[in-house]
Formats: sequence, C-alpha cells, structure tokens
Amino acid sequence: MQKITKTMLAVGFFVGLSSNALALPYSYTTNNEGWSQTYVGRPSGATYDTLYPNTAANWSATGGNTDGNIYQNANGIIQRAYWMGSVGDNSQGDLTGKQLQTDIFSTNNWQTLANGSGGDDGNVYARWVIANDIGNGKYNMFISNRESSIDINELTGWETHSISLSAENFIRWPNFDAGSQDFANLLTNYDQIGLYIFSGTDVIANINGGTGTWGTGSTLLHYGGYSKDGNTATWALDNFGAAPVPEPATMLLFGSGLAGLAAFRRRRK
Repeated sequence: MQKITKTMLAVGFFVGLSSNALALPYSYTTNNEGWSQTYVGRPSGATYDTLYPNTAANWSATGGNTDGNIYQNANGIIQRAYWMGSVGDNSQGDLTGKQLQTDIFSTNNWQTLANGSGGDDGNVYARWVIANDIGNGKYNMFISNRESSIDINELTGWETHSISLSAENFIRWPNFDAGSQDFANLLTNYDQIGLYIFSGTDVIANINGGTGTWGTGSTLLHYGGYSKDGNTATWALDNFGAAPVPEPATMLLFGSGLAGLAAFRRRRK
C-alpha cells in the first residue's frame, strides 16, 4: 500500500480549497440566467449612434466551457456588440477583497471605429464593469482600465481571466454623477455587473463626448466592436462570478506541495 505523506495531504487540502473558492455562480448550463445584452450603433431612423434597447443575452446549450454559454454576434458598424451583463444583480455579495473571474471566447476578428485615434492602442477589449444606480439619475460606475482588461483578439479558444477588485484596476465612467460614492462603496452596494466591448483608450475625454469620441457621420468611435473581415465576429462568456483573491502564502504552499509530491514520486521509482 502506498504511504500517504504530509506533502500529499497538503496538496489535497490546497487543491480542494482552490476548487471550492472558485465555484462560480453563473454557468449558463440551461439558460442565460437572466443576463442581458445591448448593441451600439445606428438604429433605424436615427441620425447618430446610440445604444440599442437591452434584450436577453443570446444563449447556446453547447460550445461553452463546458456546455452552455452566452454570446454576442456582430458584423457591420450599424449594430456593434457592446455589453453583456446582469442588471439588478448583487448576488455576488460583498466584493471587498475579491476578484471577478470568467471564461471568455472570441473569434479574434474584432475591430472598433477608433482605429488608433485619441489615445487608442488599436486593440479591442472586453472591459469589466460594475455599477450601482443610486437614484435621481446618478450612477456609481467603474470599468476596468486597458491594462486590466481582456484583449479579445488575443484569445486562444476558451480562456479563464480574472481581475482583482482594486481601485487601481478601474476608471470611473465619466458620464454619470455618483455623488459622494466611490469605488469602495460600489463593492458593497452594486446592482449591475458584466463586461463591455470597448476600444483601447483610457483617455476620459474620449469616453465623455470630448475630442476623439465622435467620427464622421456621428459615429461613436470607441464604443462597441464589429467584424474586421466581413465574417461574423463572436464573443462568449461562461462561468462568471466572484472568488477570493489567491493569497501569495497559499499559492506558495500549494507550489511547495506540488514540488514535494514530485520529489516523492521520483523516490518511489
């Protein structure tokens, strides 16, 4: 009978701890679980870009990581993929000291109308967003900065990405008046959560209707993404939720346990 060592027990404990910590609430296995989507562009009859009405997020029973997932398709500039998220949602509880995590997929054929202008780096990002409607037309809303977001043209199949919910990883959405509320308030009092498709600019004026926001024909340059090759562009989400940020000491012990297990196996040979 193989001897069970302290190293092996440590490995089993930390693997189990990691698995439980990363149990995420949104798996989209049987439906879209209440998530919504919106597009940005030129609805019929409009003379400038605007947001389309929110609709239920598209759901597929297959093709996720694994099983079901939610997704958005886009082709031309008239209806560009912009947002998937959950409204009226505080199901993750207090997010202080936590991270958001998701599995994400892309067909890697995305572009925005920014084309490198106004501080844009030419890439297309899925940006984490968390917001709270504090009433009277005021919103406390933050999106992840470029460095902390996901370049959706660089994904290789399904990938798992996360962001630590720290103020330095986010920028305040400038169009809304949040009163006295800041990022710390948002982590304990939020009602919207999800991801935006947005260009690679962190220049607030470009988001806020200033120089660089609008292009010829009153198009919103930095908002939303569409296909750059004439084929349908798709991005998809699976297994979204909040989890504790891994502590360095825990990861060190976990790594030490794996090293010890490897050494044990070599001795057994």
